[in-house]
Amino acid sequence: MHPIPRRLSTLLISAMIGATAGTAMADSRPDIAVAVAKNPSRLDPMAENSNVNARIMKNVLETLIYTDSQTDGTLEAGLAESWQRLDDKTLELKLRRNVQCHNGEAFDAEDVAFSLGPKRFLGEQAPGWAVARQYLGGLEKVEVIDPTTVRMHFKQEDPLLELRFANWMSEMVCKDAFEAAGSWENWLKQPVGTGPYRLAEVKHGDYIKLEAFDGYWGDKAPAQSVTFKEVPEIAARIAGLKTGEYQIATELTPDQFSLLQDDPDTDVVGRAIRSIRVIIFDENHPLLKNPKIRQALSYAIDRQLIVDALYDGRAVVPNGLQMKVFGDLYIGDHQGTQFDPDKARQLLKEAGYNGEEISYRYLQDYYTSEVNTAQILADMWRQVGLNVKLELKENWGQIEDDPEGRGIFNWSNSAEYPDPLGQIYRLYGPDGWFQRNHTYQSDAFNQWGEQLKSSDKTKRIEAMRELLDIYERQDPPGTYLHTLPMFYGVRGDLEWMPTDTPFMDMSARMLRIKG
Repeated sequence: MHPIPRRLSTLLISAMIGATAGTAMADSRPDIAVAVAKNPSRLDPMAENSNVNARIMKNVLETLIYTDSQTDGTLEAGLAESWQRLDDKTLELKLRRNVQCHNGEAFDAEDVAFSLGPKRFLGEQAPGWAVARQYLGGLEKVEVIDPTTVRMHFKQEDPLLELRFANWMSEMVCKDAFEAAGSWENWLKQPVGTGPYRLAEVKHGDYIKLEAFDGYWGDKAPAQSVTFKEVPEIAARIAGLKTGEYQIATELTPDQFSLLQDDPDTDVVGRAIRSIRVIIFDENHPLLKNPKIRQALSYAIDRQLIVDALYDGRAVVPNGLQMKVFGDLYIGDHQGTQFDPDKARQLLKEAGYNGEEISYRYLQDYYTSEVNTAQILADMWRQVGLNVKLELKENWGQIEDDPEGRGIFNWSNSAEYPDPLGQIYRLYGPDGWFQRNHTYQSDAFNQWGEQLKSSDKTKRIEAMRELLDIYERQDPPGTYLHTLPMFYGVRGDLEWMPTDTPFMDMSARMLRIKG
């Protein structure tokens, strides 16, 4: 046996120490448990457009452009290093090199084309078309120029070209992994992307576990794993947070804050996000066909009382279905619907309403304080003569899948882009859930919405005014309540910053482990 030369021996020992140190460093990262009210059942965003899906899956599937919620939505490099408009219908993006998928394959332009192509999204026969078209429906084709360059071609001029690929529903997937899954249903169980975490284990109705992906192109994930554990009861989420069983607890309400703020080991973070809590009126309901009854339901609501009673002023009543992040498209002189019970009673009289029952379906606090809000609303409606029956349901299917039974139900209207095309027209226009599921139809709304797509600012402002007027005063598909707050309890050994969306970003951008 020949002795190992000193120099080689030193190198081998150094390599072993380095490998051991690297393993120890990785192993020293904590396992984080997040107590949530609900997890998604279908994991590709194009199969389930929900707050609970956005909360988790954006840690796994990344967008081409990154939106920084801490700097008012500044656009930064994501999977694309740079981008430019070639014209008002074409966006060219240059991809990062050396990006790796969770299955070990390289990520390139072919994966981008596949992510948005006919096997996943583009075209009415694609499995993700129905859900994602309200975000990306103007996309005509994805052109691969070379392995690191793609061009996005749209059917018409679009003022939001860059934003389309920086927000929800533009997450990229890995072509080889999708095809290896064999079917859309198999794929939905464990999508593969490029994010700082990969899907490790999914037990529906119980938990979803993510593990750090150490082949990540950016800063490594600060946690070894993040497990989103379903804990429906808020008291149990808080109790587990205080004992250290969970490191973060979601969907807290202000009346619970003192339990955590008085504890040196826990704190409360969060704010109203870029979303508005709304209730929806199904115009197919025999009574809600009459717009005067829908208007009466809206005028009977004391929105400020709900904010004061349930959120201690930590949410606000918006000025119509719009947000100040819209900038020049925010209609500041618009007059939102006021609390006017006398007008509500008059409208009911004009509609010939005689106390017939209207169903109001809701869930067990899918939205913060959803149960309490439903009870308050039912009492407000009772006071003006409306007979609203509260029906607590177990899941969204029981609310959405019974067209004959839908009357009033809950929703939230996220501003996925800082523009009304990302909120009011995305949701209530022809590609949105409500028109596609026939709870609302309005040719006038659609005509003004199409004008909102213009690149002419004057025309866009005119269109937004008209859309707000139709939504509130002419033919309301629902009504708004308040901005949607999301509050979290956090253990003291974590420094975590919530985003201005439902997304719980657990990357190194937003999460730091103290000590």
